[in-house]
Amino acid sequence: MEVDRQLKLMALDIACQRLAKQVKSLARAGVTIHPARLDGVDQFVARALASLEKDPANAQDDLDKKPPSPSLLKKMLRGRDLAEADPPTLTRSQDTPPSAKHTLTLRGYGSCVAIPDLLGFLSTQNKTGIVEVVTPAEVYAVEVQDGFILHVDVNRMPEGHRLGDVLVLHGAIDREMLEMVRKVFASERLGEMLLRQKLVTGEQLYGALRTQIQLLFNRLLVAPMTRFSFWAGPPMHANRGIRMTAMSLILEGARSVDERNRVRASRA
Repeated sequence: MEVDRQLKLMALDIACQRLAKQVKSLARAGVTIHPARLDGVDQFVARALASLEKDPANAQDDLDKKPPSPSLLKKMLRGRDLAEADPPTLTRSQDTPPSAKHTLTLRGYGSCVAIPDLLGFLSTQNKTGIVEVVTPAEVYAVEVQDGFILHVDVNRMPEGHRLGDVLVLHGAIDREMLEMVRKVFASERLGEMLLRQKLVTGEQLYGALRTQIQLLFNRLLVAPMTRFSFWAGPPMHANRGIRMTAMSLILEGARSVDERNRVRASRA
């Protein structure tokens, strides 16, 4: 029995090495892969890690609960669907902890480390906390739990990255209807209102939230970092409803950047 277990572990080790080698080759070659396929690989890897780390007798992992319930979606939604001209949402000093439960464990300045390397390191170390990245124009906050990315926020939401814009992009709601309900329910949180009015489904809203994280992550990857801080502590604006691996976010971000560069080169 013990020999069989060791053989299976060795086979798994070889398979993981092959996967890592294949991913590196695809990333270096700039191969275009559909986001849905990357997301599928992301979920397989996440489930595999969860099954190895957790006691098999435990209850079903949160990764299998997709999409989450409407009540969980409501907890995941933070604030109104801020317009580009609205005040920044991250206004506190980066020299103070996000809360009394957070402690500063890592800080760097300038280009001492690349953003993908930083987030990849925190992911492989299964860290939990908030990464704040300061750029010349914006301040990002990335929440991680056990190495998974749960939430990404920025003090100035870029055009096209708002939740409503992403829902339109996904075809979940048309622009005319979105603008109308924004005016009628201006004081309410957009996501919660759309869900309550049954204008979008929970699955559509969940998918839009994941896409929003990816879009902000893509922007962060190419931003010139001037400073970063990692505050160890519990998540503040997210929960285990969304868990994305740094690897899948980085790969999709690299693919997106490469595609934009090719389009610009073709127009030049």
